[in-house]
Amino acid sequence: MLYAVGAAGDGLAGHLSARLDENRMLIKPRPVSWWALAPGELIVMDFHGRRVDTPSENIAVREWPIHAQIYRARPDVRCVMHTHPAASTLMAALGIEVEPLNQDCAGFTGEAPVLDNCGISISTVELGDEVARALGKKRVVLLKNHGSVVAGGSVAEVCVTAQRLERTAEMMLRAASAGKAPVMSAEARAAVMAARKAAEGALREDTLGERWQMLQDYYLRREES
Repeated sequence: MLYAVGAAGDGLAGHLSARLDENRMLIKPRPVSWWALAPGELIVMDFHGRRVDTPSENIAVREWPIHAQIYRARPDVRCVMHTHPAASTLMAALGIEVEPLNQDCAGFTGEAPVLDNCGISISTVELGDEVARALGKKRVVLLKNHGSVVAGGSVAEVCVTAQRLERTAEMMLRAASAGKAPVMSAEARAAVMAARKAAEGALREDTLGERWQMLQDYYLRREES
């Protein structure tokens, strides 16, 4: 699904994990492509970077600290993804901030912090802690010149968020190409966000399950055909 919607970048690099308990996670190893991933290719690692489902001396996922440190900091998070999607990576690298140009964009306005660590791999606990702190209580953090990290309470939530983030980035890149960013005035931006906040109580958007089903119906059926 992530490959089909363009949220997995080139379909090769990156990893998705699901929390199993307080010290273990099920995770996609880097060498396995997103397109051909099969259940038996997923592995189990602990939060110290050790593979525990089979004896191994090799570190199966170099950037395991992204996942482990977010799980440690956020008990509510059950799934974490790190990939290199083209649009959101470029948006962060160019310093383009999300503006509420449409509903997808409004959902990430002020909610997509950027961590500038010079694009290096997150391969130590200390660097993983930086990512967890930058993420805070939010759903996404952009790694400047590197990629994105998405966290959520389920695999479905992470997939839907990742797809919407990439759509948002594509919109912002198109808007920036038409003129100098920011595109919206401060007054227009504040008005949209205030209206959205006021409507949240009465018109609470609770469409995660619906969006997840729509993505599966559209992309999986199209790919199968």
